[in-house]
Amino acid sequence: MIEAVTTYLPHLAAAANVSQIDTGKADDMVDREGFTSVSFTSVPPRGFDQLKDIARAQGMFPRDLFSQAIRQLLQDRKAGTMIDYPASRKGGVRRSLWLEDDLVEQMNEAATADNVSKTVLFLTALKRYAEREGIDVEV
Repeated sequence: MIEAVTTYLPHLAAAANVSQIDTGKADDMVDREGFTSVSFTSVPPRGFDQLKDIARAQGMFPRDLFSQAIRQLLQDRKAGTMIDYPASRKGGVRRSLWLEDDLVEQMNEAATADNVSKTVLFLTALKRYAEREGIDVEV
């Protein structure tokens, strides 16, 4: 009886858990080599989605925009620029991203040295990116 049931089931491709923007690269990123998953809490959903839309409009992956924002903050910090970190926020949602291994390491080191959470550093990077680009985004 089991053979009869399985005979009529369609043969579906294995599901990939990637966003629509990443579907063209799903085969390239299956093992995520060179990337580390990082979670951030209290991320404002509207602002996060706005930045993802901006990235797509520019023809880039959202993670590339986020990486660019974080790298700029880290460069500014290294150059001696005072970074104004806001207080931890309440509310928002948890977001997980795959970021480059070296970036995650540098981000963790900077957050520890500046006595802030990874989330505060991430949101500060996004806020600074939006300000630099003249974009009105809730971060």
